[in-house]
Amino acid sequence: MPASERTRRELFERGGGRCAMCGRSLVIDAGPGGTGYNIAEAAHIVAEKDGGPRGAGDRPADVNGIANLVLLCPSHHRTIDKGDGERLWPRHKLLQLKRDHESWTAVLAARPTPPEPQARGREGPPGPGDVVVVDGEPYRICAEPGPHRDAVEHAERAYEAVTCDGGAVRCQGHVYGEGRTEGHAWLRLWWTRHGAGPSNSARTMAADEMALLADLPALPALPRLLGVEMTERTVAVVTAMPAPTTARDRLTRTGAVPGRDELALLAGALPDLCEALGELHDRGLAHGALSGGTILMPAPGALALRDLGLAAAGRPAAGAADVRQLARILYELITGRPAGRRHRHVAPSVLNPAAGAGWDAMLLRALSADAAERPGARAFAAGLGDG
Repeated sequence: MPASERTRRELFERGGGRCAMCGRSLVIDAGPGGTGYNIAEAAHIVAEKDGGPRGAGDRPADVNGIANLVLLCPSHHRTIDKGDGERLWPRHKLLQLKRDHESWTAVLAARPTPPEPQARGREGPPGPGDVVVVDGEPYRICAEPGPHRDAVEHAERAYEAVTCDGGAVRCQGHVYGEGRTEGHAWLRLWWTRHGAGPSNSARTMAADEMALLADLPALPALPRLLGVEMTERTVAVVTAMPAPTTARDRLTRTGAVPGRDELALLAGALPDLCEALGELHDRGLAHGALSGGTILMPAPGALALRDLGLAAAGRPAAGAADVRQLARILYELITGRPAGRRHRHVAPSVLNPAAGAGWDAMLLRALSADAAERPGARAFAAGLGDG
C-alpha cells in the first residue's frame, strides 16, 4: 500500500515544503478567495516493487516509511526515475540528498523569523511571489531567499531588478508556469512607471530576442521561447528552463569539488553546451554573460544555457571571450578555487587529482590571454572529451 497521509505530512514538514532537488516551494497559492494546495510528491528511494527503480537488492523493512521517501516536485520525481544504468539516480545519492535537505531545513527552522518587509505599494515592478501573465499564461516569480554563493564567493540571485536611465526597471529571474506551460522558466521584463511606457529600445531588444530564438536550431542546450507580452508599461519575454539546478549545484552535492564520476558526466555533457555556444559564434554573436548561474545541469549528463545573455541584443561579439569565461567557470568548479591572476594558473589536476591531463591542457589553453590561442567552443568540448 502507498505511504499513509500521516507519513506524507511528516515528510512535507521535514522538507520544509520544498523540493529536495531544486529547492522551489511546493505550495501553490490559488489567490484571493481560493484555497492553497501543494504539488509535493513523496518519491520512493527504493521502489515499492522489486522491478521498479532501485528496487533490486536489499530492501528497507518499511518501503513506504519516511526513511525511504524524499520530498520532490513532480518534474524532479520523474528525473530520478527515468533512464537506466548510469543515468538512473542511485540509492546512495538519493539518501544523501534527503539527509542534506532535511538537515538544512531543520537548521533554517531553528533560526529566528525575520521581520516581515513592509508591503509594497501598487506602483512598482513585479517581485518575488508575484504572478506575471505572458501570452495569457501565468508565471509566478520564484522567491528563493537571498543570493546563492558558490565556492569562490560568486553570488547569483534568483531574481534581479536593475533601475535604468529614466526610471525604467529591467528585471530577470526564475519563474514557474502555473497554467498550461507548467514548469520552470526564465523571465526577462522591462517595466516603466504609469504614463512613461516602455522605451523603444526595450521593445527592440524583445523583438531581436524573439527573432534570434526563432532562427536558432532546436538544440537541447538552447533556451526555447514560451511567450512574449508587450503592454503599455511592460515588455516581457519568457523562455523554457528545464530545471534551475546549476552544474555546480549538481556536481558538488557530495563534496566541495567533483569526483571522477562527476567529471565524466561533465565532459560528456559539454559538447551539447558548446554546440549551442558555437551556433551563436557562427552568427557573429556571443553570450557575453556566462556565469555559474547561467550554466544549468537539469539532469545528470545534460548541460543547458539558462538564457542567451547579451546575444539576445544582437550585437556583434567575439566567441573567444565566451570560451575563456567558460574555461574559468569550469576551472573554479573543478578545483574549488578561482583561476589565477595575471594568467598564471595552477594545473587543475594539482588541485583536484580526479581531473586528468586532458583537463589540464585544454583548460589552460582556453584561459590564455591571447584570444588567438584559444580553441573554438566545439573544439574546446572535443578536447576535454578526449582527455
